[in-house]
Amino acid sequence: MGSRSARPVILAFGGLDPTGGAGVLMDARAAGAAGAHACAVPSCLTVQTTASFSRFVPVPRDVLDESLAAAEAAFRLGAVKVGMVGTRAAAEAIVTFAAARRGLPLVVDPVLRSSSGAPLLSKSALPAYRQLLRRADVLTPNLLEAEKLLDRGIGSFAEAVEAARDLAEVTGASVLLKGGHFPWKGRRGVDVVFSEGAVTLLPPARNRRGDPHGTGCALAAAMAARLAAGDGVVPAAMAAKSLLDRLAAGGFPSAEGRLTLFP
Repeated sequence: MGSRSARPVILAFGGLDPTGGAGVLMDARAAGAAGAHACAVPSCLTVQTTASFSRFVPVPRDVLDESLAAAEAAFRLGAVKVGMVGTRAAAEAIVTFAAARRGLPLVVDPVLRSSSGAPLLSKSALPAYRQLLRRADVLTPNLLEAEKLLDRGIGSFAEAVEAARDLAEVTGASVLLKGGHFPWKGRRGVDVVFSEGAVTLLPPARNRRGDPHGTGCALAAAMAARLAAGDGVVPAAMAAKSLLDRLAAGGFPSAEGRLTLFP
């Protein structure tokens, strides 16, 4: 009998959403659907529903460090996906972990605010978070996050393409600028990928309904899973978006009426 190739494994680092619709629980679900196993280290516990965000409680630094080490001891990691960081301690923990593992693909979804507007990153975390952005291999911001990271407005689709290019230049990462919030006619849902000096446009999803909970988490986690499997950045982005389309098509509404992704 031939040997069976190992399943790709990613490490998901982010918030723990009690609804299961976002954060590391969604990361694990999306990674599994993309063909990978996910270890998960919560940066913080969040109090939220599918439609509102109340607060978050940090996980102590020593617990973060020990949990990251435990995940690595258990599996050979193929990629790391970072979502909500929250605090300075969490930012420094994941930066330290990533810095000691150069060559391990790092996908950062720059979650800065909740969809309801609550801040998800403390000001004291900014210096370490900037280091994290510079260590990333892939960034997956939405329009508002890209504006925040670049400290400027983005007023047209052409400016969005320029913004993806500029983010890549500033950080050294490939950039997938998500188009779900693009207000420009005919461009809503078109994602912009800038990688290795080239722009690739990903067409809008065909089956998307409403504004599902956790799409950013799922997309970045699926992309990390495909990078762990050996895909390049653009193929990984295409596979992740196709998967997100399927997850949205199989979704179901919460009691609040917001769609929850499901395979």
